[in-house]
Amino acid sequence: MKRTHRIAVVCGLIGIISGCSTLNDQQWYQETKEASVKAADTVTDTTSKTFKRMQHYLAEKDVLQTFHDAGEHSEAAVLDVLHKSKLHAGANTSKATPHGTGTAPPTKGQPTSAAVPQKYAGNLRWPVDAGIVSSEFGARWGKQHKGIDIAADAGEPVYAIADADVIYAGDGLRGYGNVVILRHDAQMTSLYAHNSELKVHQGDHVTQGTLISLLGNTGHSTGPHVHFEIREGDTAINPRTLLPPSKLAEAGGQRLGIASARN
Repeated sequence: MKRTHRIAVVCGLIGIISGCSTLNDQQWYQETKEASVKAADTVTDTTSKTFKRMQHYLAEKDVLQTFHDAGEHSEAAVLDVLHKSKLHAGANTSKATPHGTGTAPPTKGQPTSAAVPQKYAGNLRWPVDAGIVSSEFGARWGKQHKGIDIAADAGEPVYAIADADVIYAGDGLRGYGNVVILRHDAQMTSLYAHNSELKVHQGDHVTQGTLISLLGNTGHSTGPHVHFEIREGDTAINPRTLLPPSKLAEAGGQRLGIASARN
């Protein structure tokens, strides 16, 4: 093959490679752009739907503020779950049970999906994106209300406020209806009651924002709402002291928006 011919062939190959590289770059850019636009549209669509639901709840505020707990919850049953869980927190020894069957004794060698940390260091999120706070934490009817009630339509998504192990998912705790209890660290737990449907099972590990249930009207309840608690050990604390400022409407027309770092 003549030298000039070889040079032409080499130059041709370089041109093809260069052209393919340009084509690949253009294709990558287009695909990346399309993925970014799709992601932005998804976020916008979700935000828009949340805003519309919130406007709907504000319009129904007078009715929704009457939806809250209707009677006593079994404190002893909750503490029993917490005590059994704490014995095995971080030990990877609790056993998952079928949906709705309640607490099962841990079995040696049966691992959970993940161990909780000694102390959770992240931020928290609210358990729902839209709704009306119909009852606050504190004294109510001459007794202590150990959580806050958030009213909304049945089926409103309920999310995990932080990474956690599911230590209870069932309907065996008197007054709570279908309830999920999550353990976030050796001390902190959160509870979500009166659900219409549970989306997790005992023994699961969830991350922050995981759909864990659908809001409902089970147990001692006057209407669809989620009774939400946060506890440090056995002690129920005001969720507002740990959650970020609320975007939800308050029954009294004010937003407390209390936020503080967890010590």
